[in-house]
Amino acid sequence: GELEVALQAGVAPEMITLHGSNKLPGELERAVAAGVGHIVVDSFDEIARLTRIAERPEASRSAAARPRVLVRVTTGVEAAVHEFVATAHDDQKFGFSLASGAADEAVRQVLESGALDFAGLHSHIGSQIFDTAGFEVAAHRVLELAVRIKASRGVGIDELNLGGGFGIAYMPGDDPADIKVVAQNLRDILESQCRAAGLDRPRLTVEPGRAIAGPGTVTLYEVGTVKDVDGLRTYVSVDGGMSDNI
Repeated sequence: GELEVALQAGVAPEMITLHGSNKLPGELERAVAAGVGHIVVDSFDEIARLTRIAERPEASRSAAARPRVLVRVTTGVEAAVHEFVATAHDDQKFGFSLASGAADEAVRQVLESGALDFAGLHSHIGSQIFDTAGFEVAAHRVLELAVRIKASRGVGIDELNLGGGFGIAYMPGDDPADIKVVAQNLRDILESQCRAAGLDRPRLTVEPGRAIAGPGTVTLYEVGTVKDVDGLRTYVSVDGGMSDNI
């Protein structure tokens, strides 16, 4: 329902990027009809599904142009974050692996679909990241793919999305970098990597996420049941959780 909320709130469709590892056909149809700015494709099933939707006569009438697509690349970067919020290692559900060649194949399928507009590449290495070292490695690997695309297809990438995951202070010891410093570092990384790869610099985009939303609110929970399990672990239950902690 996130796409519908954004559209109903008056967000310009061209400003919307649609994510998800399991986008339903109805969501893709709505995105195509609305003319969202980008759809980040996450699987071969989704490329085929989106192609079929975009080829329908009603899709061509309702949308101003072919759906602009970013291919999500799994770079193999092991971000220094908790294993449950690391998203760029090969054994996980998001994106197309560089190591296996899946990312190259995904780009080929998008370019040859005829119904999709290949806009560029996407990478996201995890959440709660406090430095930009991982982004540098990820950008280098993604741009190696961009070099191969340029060499084999003669196609450049218009956009490189390095994702988000910028850390915020949850605990007193957390010390997130100033967002202006992060932005400048990412720009410098892209400049140097493109120069080394001999590529024109694409448009750089990021997804700040919690870096914007997180510091604006505090959620207060009340402790209820405290349960000791045979001296092995203590469980503390509170009156809230993922259902309300947006």
